[in-house]
Amino acid sequence: MNKSSFSSSLAAAAFVLVSCSPSGSNEQNAAEASITAHKVTQGEVSCDELAGISSFCGFKNPEDLAVIPGGDFLLVSEMGAFMSDQPNTLSMLDISEGERVPIEINWEPSEPRWGDASCQPPEAPKFSPHGIDLITRTDGRHQLLVVNHGNEQIEFFELTAAGSNSSLDWRGCAKPGNDAYMNDVAGLDDGGFFVTHMWNKSTPFDTVVAQLTAGEKIGWVWEWQEESGFTKLPNSDEMMPNGITVSEDNTKLFVNIYMANKTIKVDRLSGIVEGEVSVRSPDNVVIDADGALWIASHLNDPVNERCEDGHAGPCLLEFQVVKANSEDMSSEVVFHHKGAPMGYATVALPHEGKLYLGSASGDRIASLALP
Repeated sequence: MNKSSFSSSLAAAAFVLVSCSPSGSNEQNAAEASITAHKVTQGEVSCDELAGISSFCGFKNPEDLAVIPGGDFLLVSEMGAFMSDQPNTLSMLDISEGERVPIEINWEPSEPRWGDASCQPPEAPKFSPHGIDLITRTDGRHQLLVVNHGNEQIEFFELTAAGSNSSLDWRGCAKPGNDAYMNDVAGLDDGGFFVTHMWNKSTPFDTVVAQLTAGEKIGWVWEWQEESGFTKLPNSDEMMPNGITVSEDNTKLFVNIYMANKTIKVDRLSGIVEGEVSVRSPDNVVIDADGALWIASHLNDPVNERCEDGHAGPCLLEFQVVKANSEDMSSEVVFHHKGAPMGYATVALPHEGKLYLGSASGDRIASLALP
């Protein structure tokens, strides 16, 4: 489907979905004023600090972030344009220098191997990262999980944390098959992981739009374990599951349901939803050491506003950051922003008194004092 058709279809779906939700009256009025989606014009925006927000430029769609052990660098997933499977890469942010730093990736299979023994190594030139999760395994090794749209599988890397000389070694993979179209991944202490499935990848997008417009729950959550492979989490059918994370004890999942405007708390074993937060278009969710959830939420008009793929500078669409209590799921908006120096945040990562913001559309990571 060409970009024009994609935009129009997505606009139509978003119009109906938002207008049917309890909080959709403003969006519905906007849609009635103009049904045709248009591209938000982006220009060059300075990388200087503005309104207490610092910008770190030189990235390409830094969609997801993780703290590298030691705390001086962030690991960055630079994503291709959404639904394009375009290749991109992983990199780092040197926090003290405020600069992008490349990270070496060794793609040659080596021991120890992780993941599914039958999974084939990816084609490195087609590597197309999306959601990531970095955990420390029980043996002390640092494991990075990456959603790779190039092969539509989860890649396992071992991270050697050495400052600007940090590197990644490919250790294996796990491929769900079943026409998966994944978004984000959350690693488990036992070596497994959970991953969100948005919709079946081969389904024509016009059909996806029709299904979402009709309120069909065409996405879900997969669990992967070495012994059992991929199994569907009970009762996890939803409307475009997006970001995902797990509690420290690995008993609870927190899943952002983008097209249903909510973040849900799910019991890992039963799949029972134990609570939820009403939040507009939630993208990624991060859980901090205190158990607080940090949710990046999009506030742009989904019908009339979008940023063109490949635009220069940042995408300046309106967003907010919601902080929620993972126990009782009470929540508050801790940051709201529209305009320069950056918009359309897809991840909000707290770290050492700062909140770092990445975006699936733009040239920079931003930071501000922790709200």
